[in-house]
Amino acid sequence: MTSTPLPLPKTDPLISVQVSVYALDGQVREAVHTYLDALDAAGVERDTGTMSTVVWGEASTVWPALQSAYQAVAAQHRVIVNTAMSNAAPLPARAAGRR
Repeated sequence: MTSTPLPLPKTDPLISVQVSVYALDGQVREAVHTYLDALDAAGVERDTGTMSTVVWGEASTVWPALQSAYQAVAAQHRVIVNTAMSNAAPLPARAAGRR
């Protein structure tokens, strides 16, 4: 007997984005902090780990924050910013009540 997986509830416009910043100029710490400072200035919620940061919130707030953070870090450093976006992935534990 095969069970059909339950569909995930639609959560849009609430999204979560995993972001990793890679500095190509060797200034890793500075580049990451520039990016995180810009996210904080935009007022989005985030949870930063040792290898990436998860940002979450209403899409209309998160998208401009990501753009602003990229512009801030790219103005000072040569970087790669890698993202994974979802409207269904679990949020970090401290935000669990939001979904």
